[in-house]
Amino acid sequence: MGERWWMSVGWAGLLCLVFVAVGCATAQIAEQRVVSGRITDQQGRPVPGTPVLVVGRRLDFTTKFDYAELDRRGLKVLTADDGWYRAEFIPSELGNNLYLFFHAEEGFDGVRFQKPEGIDITKRLKEGRELRLDQLLLDHPQWKEVQRQIAEFGADSARGKVLRQLGLPERIDRGAGNQPAETWWYYGKGISYRFAGPVIGGSYTFQPIRGVLPPVPTK
Repeated sequence: MGERWWMSVGWAGLLCLVFVAVGCATAQIAEQRVVSGRITDQQGRPVPGTPVLVVGRRLDFTTKFDYAELDRRGLKVLTADDGWYRAEFIPSELGNNLYLFFHAEEGFDGVRFQKPEGIDITKRLKEGRELRLDQLLLDHPQWKEVQRQIAEFGADSARGKVLRQLGLPERIDRGAGNQPAETWWYYGKGISYRFAGPVIGGSYTFQPIRGVLPPVPTK
């Protein structure tokens, strides 16, 4: 009898912990919420036109004491000229687990800035109608070298424009001769550019390659 009682208490305690964990990770909020803030660079200047993304996932707690993602939706806004953003939404229309990202696939200047980590705002949205979150965007580690090379080639040159759009190439192949051609490879973005002197002689697109890069061809 005593052993059964302790077993029932143990299971009850475990279930309580499970329900607490579920409550912390998810929330059903049917009222409107406002998330706003200001995005600046390392010099304290506003970053206009950069994306802010609210991502909602609909999670379901499984019998394996884990979460299964049933759906995912997002809301994207852009910062104004003064760096301010404002996102108004009803959380339950996006999901029951919500994150805030200060970058997106399109519109974020990944050549200049590092991508900040996402912020879990699920619990904070429970606490009040309005939430303010500012963000400082740090320079990309390669940004200084990108700037140096742009200044060397010229901002309006073909190489300068490619550098500003895509950053430093992951590999450069150089030909031979008085005016050797160069091929700049951007494996992660699935494109390469062939420069013939100061102009682009051609480009080649392919399936993006991430991780281990192809070996440099031998002569």
